Amino acid sequence: MIRGVFFDAGNTILFPDYELYRRIVAELGGDASVDDVVAAEAHARAAFDEAVLRSPDKNVHGFWPVFYEPFYTRLGLSANAVEMAIANTRAINDIDPGIWNVPVEGFDEVMSELADRGIVTGIISNSDGRLDRRMRKIGIRDRFSFLVDSWDVGVSKPDPRIFEEALKLAPLPPNEVLYVGDYYEVDVVGARGVGMQAALFDPYGAYGETDCAMMARFADVLDIIDGLSDQPESPAVST
Repeated sequence: MIRGVFFDAGNTILFPDYELYRRIVAELGGDASVDDVVAAEAHARAAFDEAVLRSPDKNVHGFWPVFYEPFYTRLGLSANAVEMAIANTRAINDIDPGIWNVPVEGFDEVMSELADRGIVTGIISNSDGRLDRRMRKIGIRDRFSFLVDSWDVGVSKPDPRIFEEALKLAPLPPNEVLYVGDYYEVDVVGARGVGMQAALFDPYGAYGETDCAMMARFADVLDIIDGLSDQPESPAVST
């Protein structure tokens, strides 16, 4: 039975303001539609996941160039312009509430349903120490029982220790928790490493078929919970 659902933050609970990306590209002489930005994000997500897969310790340092170089290159910027675009993106993100400031479609309805079911909800995010403050500013922090920020705990997903920290805060056994994120190698692999169930949120089709539950809409999490709750209980993994 699923008694807890933990979420990633960026591109799961909070999505970017795509107009900010379009503006950055336009200021450097490019032209990108929202559809172009969405496609570029899917491309960059795949590139980042591949970098995690190739990393010996599964910990990729330097998120900004690893993700944003393929992102802005896909949007047609030259190498020099890509470097400037990354710098401009970081500068904009330094202004609260940051780039990821748009709650996912269906957020209020799903979170209310999870609360009605008595399900513990939390956040596990690779972030920079500002996520709690920013979620409060956006007005959604109170929908979650806890928030684990990699900056605060000193380890990043997929390191099992960040997931174990969340399990302590819940507190729940891992086999009773579903984790939802947008990166396979970071989120799915990491959650499974401590015995959690995992679902991949992929509304724009960045991934093909995978060996985990897939979500095209945020509301799909409710169906996944129902399906997992119908399965026979499995032994808990000790943390």
